[in-house]
Amino acid sequence: MVKTFFFGFVSLLLLSACVTKEQRAAQLAETMQRVSRSVAGQHYKIDVQSMSPSRGGHRQVSYGFFLEVKGDTLVSYLPYFGRAYSVPYGGSGKGLNFTERIKEYSSEQTKKGQTLIRMRVENEEDNYLFTIYIYDSGQATINLRARERESISYSGELH
Repeated sequence: MVKTFFFGFVSLLLLSACVTKEQRAAQLAETMQRVSRSVAGQHYKIDVQSMSPSRGGHRQVSYGFFLEVKGDTLVSYLPYFGRAYSVPYGGSGKGLNFTERIKEYSSEQTKKGQTLIRMRVENEEDNYLFTIYIYDSGQATINLRARERESISYSGELH
């Protein structure tokens, strides 16, 4: 009786592990398709969870910061910590909160199963080069170089 119960319990555990593994594989395949469609259509949003300024350590950011691509337009709502070499008169500028037309955009698949995106954006305050790595899992890394600011990196998730 005890052996039968134990065998049934172990079989149930193994069966549930297999179902979970299949569910995870299906979920990953669905995420990969969603990421691929979003990037190919140039319509995606990356919700930022952390940042790494060139000076100072890695920091978590509060909810609500993002980078969004809508066709030929970039919407940037990102926090910034670092040195700005030139600041608009009065010290109040846009920072990294702006909506601008994308000047240059390129996308390519790398050997590591990730998508590499480069885009250049300009506004009256600065010129920006965004280098974005989007992984099949939906995780993303944004590296930002600007003419008038020190570089900074962000980590987040594509939605």
